[in-house]
Amino acid sequence: MYSSTSLFSQQRCATTYISPNNYKQDYKSAAVTNPILIPVAVHVVWHAPEEQISQEQVASQIEVLNEDYRRDNIEIPDIHPLFDDLAADVELEFCLYTITYTETSYEGIYNQLSGGKRRVCFTDLGGHDAIAPDQYLNIWVSGRSDNALGSATAPGQASTGEDGVFIAPEYFGTTGSVSTPYHLGRTCTHEIGHYFGLQHLWGPGLENDAICSGDDGITDTPKQYSSYRNTCPSQPGNSCGTPDMFMNFMNYTDDACMALFTPGQKDFIHHILMTERPGLLDSDCTSTHTYNNLINNDIHIAPNPTDGVFSIQLPSNDIYDIAIFDSTGRLVKQMQKVSGPYDQMKLVHLTNGIYFLKIGNGQKIYIKKLIIAR
Repeated sequence: MYSSTSLFSQQRCATTYISPNNYKQDYKSAAVTNPILIPVAVHVVWHAPEEQISQEQVASQIEVLNEDYRRDNIEIPDIHPLFDDLAADVELEFCLYTITYTETSYEGIYNQLSGGKRRVCFTDLGGHDAIAPDQYLNIWVSGRSDNALGSATAPGQASTGEDGVFIAPEYFGTTGSVSTPYHLGRTCTHEIGHYFGLQHLWGPGLENDAICSGDDGITDTPKQYSSYRNTCPSQPGNSCGTPDMFMNFMNYTDDACMALFTPGQKDFIHHILMTERPGLLDSDCTSTHTYNNLINNDIHIAPNPTDGVFSIQLPSNDIYDIAIFDSTGRLVKQMQKVSGPYDQMKLVHLTNGIYFLKIGNGQKIYIKKLIIAR
C-alpha cells in the first residue's frame, strides 16, 4: 500500500506518526559537545516559471533552519515571559549538500501519483529521485494542488524513495517568490519537526478539538486544542486549562509569531535522529554543488588559497550575481560583478575555511571552491 503524508485541505499538512510505546516520557538524548550537522538535498521541481526558485531563495531557507534550530532567531527576545525559559537550542545545523533543478510537465506534481508512487520523487515519473535518503534530508520544492503549504514523512512512514519534506515554492525561504504571512521560512522549520517525529501541540487528531482529547506526548509543551491558524497573537490563550504555547514551531501560527522548540521537543528529535534516522549522522556536505547547471571551468580565481584578498575573472560580456556560502551551506555574502579582466575581491572578514562561490548570469551557473587560509 502506498504510504504518504496525510493531506490537509489548508495550510500546513497533518502527518501520520510512529507511536513508540513509551512516547509519553521525556526522551533524553546523549549529550552533544558540538551541533549535529544535517546535510540537505533540495530538489526544485518546477512547472510554471515562478516555481523555478533561485539558489538564493534556497540558501535563505537553510539560513532560517540554522537560526530556528540553534535558538538564534530574532523572535527569541519577544517570547512571552511564561515560556521564555523553555526556548531550546536544538543543536542541529543544516548544510546544503546540493540543489537539483527539474522542469516537469505535471502541474501540481506533488499531488500527482503514478502506479502508487508520488511523481515528484522519481526522475522517470517527471520529478527527481531522492539522493541517499538514509543519509541526506531530501526536500522537494514543487507545485501543489491541495492548498497546503507543506508536508513531511514521519520516521518509518514512507518508502525510501519518498522519505523527506515537501514544500510549495511560495512558502520556502525568505526571498524571491515567497508569500505572506508564510514568508519567513517557518513552513520548512515546522515540517522538518514532523520529519523528526514531532506532532502538533494538539496531538495526532484534528485541530480545535474542544474536549482536549489529544496531546503531542511532550511533557513541557502545554496541552492545547487551538491551532492558532492564520493568527499572530501577542498573548497566550487558554484552551485546555493552561496557557497555550502559541509561538511553538509545531503550531499553525503565522511565520512572524513562531519562535521556539522546547527542551522536550529537542530531546525527542535527538532520540529519533539516533534511533530512526542514524544515517544522517554519517554524512556531510563536502560535495556541495548544483546538479544540472554545473559548469566550473570558465572562472579563474587567484590566488587560491587566499588570505581573503583575491582576484576573479569572469567569462563573456555580462553581469554576474555572486553568492558565497560557507561549508555548512550558509550564505555569507552576495554581490554583483561585471565580467572582464581580473577584478579584486576582499573577504577579509571571513574566517579560515572552505567556501563555495555560486556565480550566475541568468543562463549558466558556475561553482568554484575558495579556500581562505591565513
